[in-house]
Amino acid sequence: MGGRLGRVGPYALLERLGRGGMGEVYLAANRRGEQVAVKMLRDPLGDDPDARLRLEREVRALRRVESPYVAQVLDADLSGDRPYLVMEHIEGETLLDAVRRAGPLAECDLISLAQGLATALAITHAAGVVHRDLKPANVLMGVDGPVLIDFGIAQVLDATRLTMTGTFLGTPGYAAPELFADETVGQPADVHAWAATVAFAATGRPTFGRGTVESQMYAILHGQADLAGVPAALLPLIRAALHRDPSRRPTAAVLADRLARLARASAEPAFTSGGRRRAAPEEPEETHDGSRARIRDRSADKAAADTAPGLPTGSAALLVLALLAVPCVVVSLVFPLATFAITGTLAVLTRALWSGHWLVRKRESPRVRGLLRVLTFPLTLAGSLVSAVAWPGLPAAAAAFAALWLTAGARLEPEWWTQAVPVTVAGIAFGVVTGGIIGREVERVGARVPELRREGLRALAVLGGFVALCAAAVRAVAFFV
Repeated sequence: MGGRLGRVGPYALLERLGRGGMGEVYLAANRRGEQVAVKMLRDPLGDDPDARLRLEREVRALRRVESPYVAQVLDADLSGDRPYLVMEHIEGETLLDAVRRAGPLAECDLISLAQGLATALAITHAAGVVHRDLKPANVLMGVDGPVLIDFGIAQVLDATRLTMTGTFLGTPGYAAPELFADETVGQPADVHAWAATVAFAATGRPTFGRGTVESQMYAILHGQADLAGVPAALLPLIRAALHRDPSRRPTAAVLADRLARLARASAEPAFTSGGRRRAAPEEPEETHDGSRARIRDRSADKAAADTAPGLPTGSAALLVLALLAVPCVVVSLVFPLATFAITGTLAVLTRALWSGHWLVRKRESPRVRGLLRVLTFPLTLAGSLVSAVAWPGLPAAAAAFAALWLTAGARLEPEWWTQAVPVTVAGIAFGVVTGGIIGREVERVGARVPELRREGLRALAVLGGFVALCAAAVRAVAFFV
């Protein structure tokens, strides 16, 4: 198949879709006639091995990213003078065009947009990728929600040039203040751009004004964001994400988690490319990368995030935690060593639950995922039990022994297990270490598996330490009464 604009490798160029700081983007077709988007980088790599290595590393990371909110990288050729990337072609107008045409998004649509973009950033950040140029023009309003495109890969090549010449890379109105202040630029810069992009979708106005580049830079550096008209439900998150200090901004994973709660509370359907309600889900879309076929139903993925069975969330998780804690505290008071068994059991159960979600994360159908989680639960439970002996078992046991030794006066009695106070203190140390390790696992996995209900899993992870603390409090009260 011949292209009107020539060929790039096995791809026939059909139409130029756009041009930007990175280079040019073309609609192309592979040998099967399937349409893809080919992004040709602006400048040749030449003989710069460091630049080529940085680019290859980031492209490899991008190819590992799989999310309905991120345009997938299907192919890449970095060996030629004009490196190019091949990404899935997604129909739909940009957020910039949609807002210009139809005005600001409704609140429920805005929450869906904010959640989708935060989830996309959380997943790409977990893969070690920073977008660097998030803005309304780089968000496609697909039929099943927002899709993040145009990662700032070319800026990896320009890092040295930026340092030497001070040339600004990116879009000033959506850039983070650290880009203008010669500070370290990383994942928090994407969070700042997320806030500016969501605020634009809420108001229809550029968040930092329509003036010159210099005036926008001044407004960004001094925190002069125009947030009039942003819904009250989103305002605290957007203000936190626009904080001048990058370390004070929430992570994308935290934003996605909190927005998922808002989305469930609103219980509104997703929006179409024009910001209007979608009556029914579309049929799955089949895409190819030349060596394998992949069927993705974005609407099913989003529905799974809201309807997948799992532990309760929010206040319900706290209620379950309280109900489970009462009998566990009673048992721990009667048998102090039971605290270790309770903590270990909860840690193994938590790991088995998130492992089940992780194993089936690439399955498209929510029903299939749920069935496989049930069928594989005995296997994941056994694997979690074996692995928990080493981690977090060993460090938690070491902390518990140290606490027991110190509390017992640097010596152990022959029947040390009958000493309630040292055993209780050791149980607290065991529970804190175990809960901290398992909780971090849940956060890391949750960034890759958006439908994972992290609140309930976090509650299970810390329940052992909570039980030990309650038992210690009861013993202290009994001692002083």
